This record gives sequence, C-alpha cells and structure tokens, in this order.
Amino acid sequence: MAKKTNRREFVQVAGLAASGLMAAARPLAGAAPQPQARPAPRTMGARFRALLNGPEPLLCPGAYDVLTARLIEVHGFKGVFVGSSAVDQELLALPDQAIVTVSEIIDYNTVIASNVDIPVLADVDDFGATPLNIYRFAKQADRGGIGCAAFDDRMPLNRATAYSVPGVLPRARMIDNIHAAADARTEMVLIARCLAPTPNNSYTEMLDRAAAYAEAGADAVWVGLPTAQDYVRAADMIGKPLMAVVGGGNLPATAAAMKAARIAVGQSASMVNIALGAVDRALVELQSTGRMTEAQKGALSRGMADKVEQVEALNARSRKYNLPRASAPER
Repeated sequence: MAKKTNRREFVQVAGLAASGLMAAARPLAGAAPQPQARPAPRTMGARFRALLNGPEPLLCPGAYDVLTARLIEVHGFKGVFVGSSAVDQELLALPDQAIVTVSEIIDYNTVIASNVDIPVLADVDDFGATPLNIYRFAKQADRGGIGCAAFDDRMPLNRATAYSVPGVLPRARMIDNIHAAADARTEMVLIARCLAPTPNNSYTEMLDRAAAYAEAGADAVWVGLPTAQDYVRAADMIGKPLMAVVGGGNLPATAAAMKAARIAVGQSASMVNIALGAVDRALVELQSTGRMTEAQKGALSRGMADKVEQVEALNARSRKYNLPRASAPER
C-alpha cells in the first residue's frame, strides 16, 4: 500500500511540477511579437460621409431590389437610394402610404446593403416617430450596414392618406427625434426630411424648420423646392448639404440642379414603374402573338446580366472549392 501511495504521490507531484512549468512558459509565449493589426474597414456610413463631403455632388439613383442596386453599382454610381415606396410595392404591391413598418423597411434595406459595395441611402419614413423608437431603429439600421438614413417630420396619418391631411410633428419633437438618432448611430449619416406642408402651408416656415433640423445635428436636410435656384438660396440659409429628388420635369438631373442639391436621388417608384411597363408590354405581346420577340429587344444583355449577378466571381468560388461551374450560359 505504501508503494502505491508513494506512486500516487509521485504522479501528483510530477503533475503539479509540469503544471508549474506550463504556467511559467506562458509569459514567454505571450512575449512573442504580435502581428500588426489590420486597419478596420471603413463603414458604409463613413464612406457615405466622405462622398457627402467630397468635391462632386452625389447622385444616388433609386433601386427597388438587390438586382437594381447591383445594376446601379455596375454603371459606376457611388451610392444607391431605396425609397420606402419600394418596400411597400415589393413586399405588398401597395402604394407608398406608410403600410409597411419601420422594421420591415430596415430589414429590406439591410439585405440590399449586404449585397452591394456602395452605400445605401434608405428612406425610413418617420424612423419610429418618437425618440425612444427612433433610438432603437437607428441602432438597428446602423448595425445593418445602411450608410445613410433619411427620416421625415410627417405624422403617420399624413403619409397614410397620401399627404392629403395635415400632420407635421411639432418642431421640438422632431428635434428630439434627431438627437435620439444621432445618439444611437456610430457613423451612419442622418438626413432630416422636411417635405410636408407646414400648418400654415408656408415655404418660409418649412425652411425655418429645415435650419433648426440642421442645427440639431442632421448631417443634411431633404427639402422639396420648385427650382434649382430655390435650392441655392436654401443652401445658404440652412448651412448644411441639401437633398432633392431629381430626374423629373421640374428638376432634371442637370449640372445646375446637382450643384444646388448636394445629394440628389432618383425615385425608386419611377424605377418600379419603368420595369413594370416593360413587363406589361411583354405580357401583351405574349398574349397576342405567343411570343415576346419585340419585348426581348429591350432585355438586359447577357454580359450585363452576368455582371449584375456576379457570375464570374461565383464561378471562381466554385473552382476554388472543386465544384462544377455555378453558372452556365445555357441556364
């Protein structure tokens, strides 16, 4: 028994000694030179801010899904706009009357943002309407990789009735909303939207609100004005970059309009209608002739479709992992 006890004691002592050696060795291993940490990649918010402060105005065409956002990227645009109307139309096939929720808008934009390499400017309606909700949703949008969030001062009922009834948040409440969004984000750019008719239907009051929103911490202000000259005057008054919808008859995407409005966007709803118009013509042709010969003349080329779908990168990934081609011409 004594021998067994001694053997057990020997094993225990040897184990403790080995543990001591291991513990003593750890600091030596830790003293080895560590590799230099790579610089953190720039967030989409930081990239959008750089574009906002760059030498050229920023044109963000409207997208309504990942494919249209990719097409915008392939054409060399530096940012993409996704209107809340696109979410209403794509998820529910309903007009832009505040039917989708803020969470749905953010989730939809997050999917697009994760599949393009340019910043997404998301129209998030009222962002939750109250400071506590806005704080929550701003964090959610920031974490989702959305580069810029534009939110407005209109009450839900105002949007739900296609802006036919008054419904502007009190100025003090909107300023608190801006403070909440600014506190919640890290680098995401914030645009305060001031488009609703004020209680007095006054452009002067609207511009006074816009200046207050800029002072409260909005990085830019979205206003709806009749002409490019009005934007020039408003920019001097507000002191922050302005955003406008361009591409229409009253404000085409001209050099003068782009200089007046630092950020310009093309409507997502217009893109949806353009695309649906092409599909509608194809369906009429199919119904009447049994073919879509004429409609297909306007279809995206195979080469452009491959770029939008990133076929080359997908096939390269398949080769790396010893898989057959992921995408073939005959598909």
